[in-house]
Amino acid sequence: METLNRYQEHTSIMKGLNLHSDYHKAREEYKDGFEEIYSKAVESDVKLSNAKEFLSDLTQEELSTLQNYSQLANKINIDEISDEGAYNLLMHFYEKYDFDNDGFTENGNNKSISLIPQNIDSELKEALVNTINSSDEDNTLSLLALTLDIDQAKYDLAKHFDTMPDVQKEYIKQNSSFDFDNFVKSQLEEPYKQKKITYESIVSQLEYMLNLNLSEDTAMAFKENLRKFANSLENEYKNIKDIKSIDTQSAIQINTLVKNYKGLETIAEDSFTKLLQS
Repeated sequence: METLNRYQEHTSIMKGLNLHSDYHKAREEYKDGFEEIYSKAVESDVKLSNAKEFLSDLTQEELSTLQNYSQLANKINIDEISDEGAYNLLMHFYEKYDFDNDGFTENGNNKSISLIPQNIDSELKEALVNTINSSDEDNTLSLLALTLDIDQAKYDLAKHFDTMPDVQKEYIKQNSSFDFDNFVKSQLEEPYKQKKITYESIVSQLEYMLNLNLSEDTAMAFKENLRKFANSLENEYKNIKDIKSIDTQSAIQINTLVKNYKGLETIAEDSFTKLLQS
């Protein structure tokens, strides 16, 4: 399996994320079949470079299992998917990854935005996982909107509009309240440059969402959930950063102690030296 440090770090954190119960219910029928295929992939040391080759050796029944487990609308056509799409088909949700860093995680021929952005620092990623896990699962998607890059979402939507058949474009123009042509043109004038999600950008997005004009029926509960989420995230992020800071200081102190002890005239193989070097 892929062993890049940034990939391993991301997947180890994402593994702790509790997904909505509906996610597991929808896949329950195909879970055992998927796990058998996953075990075979691990034994075969599947990587990006050979994932499509591995898929080619599977039976139609196994490909159907992967299709249903990933909730894909169409049958898997190996020739039409990328190396990233092939690899992610074989992985658990927490192991799926945007390897080409284009903002989308390919899974078969589907593209989606990661539940938690992979290009944020590990402390913030852990804090988001902990905060989401402690929140009402029915609010998960709305809470994760705090990590969404609105400018990227607009750019991707414009690209989608631009590739639509003319008949669909005309339908949207006639049934929308915005200037369709101007929206597409303004968004696609320049290639989008992906932004790095930070704690500060999430707070800024929170403020934006709290100022949305919503109907009274939904505004109070929605905004109250956002405030709870913000408070929990702030506490989690601070606690994790404090722990990491303590760990770093401890490592520096131990390293200094080892260097100083090595300079003493003593037995090189004594147990204390081995303990400090372990």
